[in-house]
Amino acid sequence: MLLTATLLLSALLLAPATAGAAEQLSMGSAVLQMVWALAVVVGLILIIYGLARRRFGVAALRGGAINIVELRHVMPKTSLALVEVRGRELLIGISAGNITLLADLSGGSRAGADESDFDEILKSS
Repeated sequence: MLLTATLLLSALLLAPATAGAAEQLSMGSAVLQMVWALAVVVGLILIIYGLARRRFGVAALRGGAINIVELRHVMPKTSLALVEVRGRELLIGISAGNITLLADLSGGSRAGADESDFDEILKSS
């Protein structure tokens, strides 16, 4: 797909340069050429963004053993993370220079948990 898109873009970029090099451009055709060039540049940016996201983005990390289930920001530079590691759920506190394990939640199910359970877990650790 990338090779086809590259060949198509190179053919379209070279065609106007050879066909209209000797003639004078009117205002309408100059605007049209500018819009066409802008569309090509934006298209190239989107293709590069898609390839970079697929190669280096979050999608590349999905197959691993660590999964972030939920992330809650409590204060600036402070947050709580619910992380699943090899079937175990861990509640982790993250601050500017520290990461702390608050609770190991792998014993119970999350479906029946409410806010009072969450408060008890935080108080016990």
